[in-house]
Amino acid sequence: FWPFWHDGWNIFDFAIVAVSIASIPLQNSAGFKVLRLMRVFRVVRLFRFLASLRIIINALTASILPVANAFGVLALVTMVYAIIGVNLFKDTTTHQFGNFASSLFTMFQVLTAD
Repeated sequence: FWPFWHDGWNIFDFAIVAVSIASIPLQNSAGFKVLRLMRVFRVVRLFRFLASLRIIINALTASILPVANAFGVLALVTMVYAIIGVNLFKDTTTHQFGNFASSLFTMFQVLTAD
């Protein structure tokens, strides 16, 4: 009995199963439906067995910060061009460049070729 509780994965499984069972009587409540989604986290156990999957997940988590920085620079550049667009075109095309929000939306449309 005690060796079961010394393994962290067994405690993790027990917590997920306990929350799933506890949420069964409360299935009609909107807030408790999320608790049943915790069963999806049992897939995390695969990381222990598949070393290649662990390498991929580690690479993805390590790339989150550099990608967020790139999106931040892209947003900053887009905002600068939106401000320039407001200053240059607010009198001629008020629908696209009348204020900062519409100008930013227009710049987003140009950026995504929409």
